[in-house]
Amino acid sequence: MTQEELLRLAAFLEQTAETNEDTEFDSSQDYLVEELIRLVKEKGKTSIVEDFETPYVHPMITVQKWVEELKLLVAQTLGEQTAS
Repeated sequence: MTQEELLRLAAFLEQTAETNEDTEFDSSQDYLVEELIRLVKEKGKTSIVEDFETPYVHPMITVQKWVEELKLLVAQTLGEQTAS
């Protein structure tokens, strides 16, 4: 995942954290949610992955539930890239 993609994810998560339950999902944000799912799978965050895979639950609900952990994960990943 590129630094630019991670920065987009960070901005998306920050916006979601500010509005949380009032967040209105726009289908144009699907790719961001898909990138988050890919990131949590790559990082082995099994609890979050399991929530994303729960049938009949929109992935945005999982993003809202785990927003703080996802923000931390994105920040850590950005830090790892910067250190490399």
